[in-house]
Amino acid sequence: MTWATLVARWTEFARSAVALPEDGEGGRYRASVAPVIALQAITHALHELELLEFEERPVAIDKAELGIQRHAAELHQTWRAEALPGALAELIEDARLALAAVTRGGLEWCAAGEPVVMPHPGELAAALVAGGFDGDLLLPTPGIAVFLPAPVAFVRRPGGGAPEEKLVAALGAIIGELADVSGPLAVSEPRQVYRQFDFAAGGPVRDLVRPMEADLPAGQPLLVWAIRNGEAVPVTLPPRGPASLEPLPVVFEGDADA
Repeated sequence: MTWATLVARWTEFARSAVALPEDGEGGRYRASVAPVIALQAITHALHELELLEFEERPVAIDKAELGIQRHAAELHQTWRAEALPGALAELIEDARLALAAVTRGGLEWCAAGEPVVMPHPGELAAALVAGGFDGDLLLPTPGIAVFLPAPVAFVRRPGGGAPEEKLVAALGAIIGELADVSGPLAVSEPRQVYRQFDFAAGGPVRDLVRPMEADLPAGQPLLVWAIRNGEAVPVTLPPRGPASLEPLPVVFEGDADA
């Protein structure tokens, strides 16, 4: 299957748009139909990107990105005299999230029980790289406790997306042997866990989970890249002494308390 075939599957229902009026708000909606259909087509085709041969995907992603930019601009131009309707803004955001999922996204495991304290990832990273893994792997800083239900691992293939099933199964088995985790779940981007402190209160007070590529908040990042672009990354040795296992509240960005 080609990219054009994938997109075509989601554009056939555009034929019914001719019944809309040509003037006023109806006219703006009529003019919005073509970019709306195109954005929906791109969104759904991105969700089916796995159907393409691996070597076709970079070109498909580039075409999708350009298409999203073009059709979003068309909608904003059509509605320039007033606010863009919420439903249309959501369609643009859905397309952008679908694009992010295949360019930055991957699979994530989260703490599911006892505090997760991982060993040094050097041996695991070396074994994966030696086996041909050329993507990215994110794990907790060795010896530092991560608490329920924060993310504890993230993996993606080169360019984004989930690696092949055999590698995911093997990695999941290894992580499952080391800690009580849930997952993996598909996510649109890696998330970082920031341990935040109140020194007046005497130490850490909570862990904040937010997208890794967002602006840096106050706090100590707990997850580190063990592999980047197929190369093992040097990771500091675990701290001396036992890990502090006193549970901390975990807050996700967007929660009322975040």
